[in-house]
Amino acid sequence: MMPCSFRRLFFRQFSLVYRISFWFSRHLSPLGHFLLGLLMVSAAFGANTHAAAAYQLSALLAALFCLALLWSFFSRRATPPLSVERLTPTYGTMGEPMRYQIAIINTGTSTERGLSLLDCLDVRFPNWKEFSASVDSDKEHRNPFDRYVGFHRWQELMRMNRGASMAEKTLPDLPPGLRITVEMELTPLRRGRLRFDRVCIYRPEPFGLLRTRHTFPLPKVRCVLPRCHPVSPLPPAGSRSYQHGGVALANAVGESEEFLSLREFRHGDVPRNIHWRSSAKLGRLVVKEFQDEYFVRRALVLDTFCVPSRTEEFEAAVSVAASLAIREPQRDSLLDLLFIEQQAHCFTAGRGLSETVGMLEVLAGVQPIAQGTIELLTQHVLQGASALSSVVCVLLAWDQPRKNFVESLHAIGLPVSVLVVQEQPPDTIQESTEADSVLKTESVLSYLRHIRPSHLADDLQWN
Repeated sequence: MMPCSFRRLFFRQFSLVYRISFWFSRHLSPLGHFLLGLLMVSAAFGANTHAAAAYQLSALLAALFCLALLWSFFSRRATPPLSVERLTPTYGTMGEPMRYQIAIINTGTSTERGLSLLDCLDVRFPNWKEFSASVDSDKEHRNPFDRYVGFHRWQELMRMNRGASMAEKTLPDLPPGLRITVEMELTPLRRGRLRFDRVCIYRPEPFGLLRTRHTFPLPKVRCVLPRCHPVSPLPPAGSRSYQHGGVALANAVGESEEFLSLREFRHGDVPRNIHWRSSAKLGRLVVKEFQDEYFVRRALVLDTFCVPSRTEEFEAAVSVAASLAIREPQRDSLLDLLFIEQQAHCFTAGRGLSETVGMLEVLAGVQPIAQGTIELLTQHVLQGASALSSVVCVLLAWDQPRKNFVESLHAIGLPVSVLVVQEQPPDTIQESTEADSVLKTESVLSYLRHIRPSHLADDLQWN
């Protein structure tokens, strides 16, 4: 109980340490950092004013810093006459540079000199639950104190919550009326929402020790898509299957068929199919004719049951699912993305229902769940199995519950392709000698491949 209380005490101070460190790093100029260090040294050596004259230097530096602080405090009220606009693309990709521009116009009557720019992302501090569940990827290189306190883990959580890091840009002199465009670049560290918060302009005071920050709120949200890799073709998707209601009703409840054309009324036709408007025009009864529609519908099943220590493997699994989603042809088939988060989810793309980028947006927001079993996903997939042509499973393990899941799909005659995303190869693959990875597992014939997160791009090219 006592060690946990000490850890919580340290944890509560992390945000204070972060704020102090951020203030000094952003508000002190390089000269200010040097003179502040000199002030501390001279104050230490000049503590005894009768034995050393270093106190005179420390007094002079302290006076300079007091004047700089006063100037900086009052100049905060005088916001520079600038117009700032951020021009960003709609989407970014995890791990790939995202380039955008910030346009600045001097709307004042004097030249602005010595300015610098920092684009800031919205950031929230991790809570205790997130911190205690996190895992330090470099734990073996930490000393016992760092492992116990966990400040490096807290810093890593801050980086991931922010989503990216951006460098400060020095601006040229801005004469009145001049418009400049600053080229910016960031590399998203994670997928999901990237929340731009504000643009900060820093202006130095006359002594050059401190910088005054002026904030221009520019909130904007952009979506970071999961990283995709080229994927070798999977086995054929299987035969076409009947879809109640055709494409338009493929995801809805109903038993209506696909409308084909109009024809004359015949004895035995259902009165509800009479097209009354056309019948009034032609002067005779006309009915609507329907036909059943068949097309290929493949399910992409993503395993989201993951403990916190395997988040890297889960991110690799999401990348595999995204790569498969853009690999599947969308013109003449449907692709269902199925996964479990707080509840069962099913998103469909293809045949005009949705673009692939919509499915990538869904994958950008999917999160792992530490509680639950694969049986929940099994029930969800089997409920709509009658409309499927085949299933592709992206799994995080090849244990008995997941084998049972694949067996249940084979039992109803569905072709199944399985991609197991984990660093160590599953036992079935270790014992196999077949090069094509088409494996016999008990009574199930399954297309099974092992995907290593550390060799993701290579393992997705198996042909």
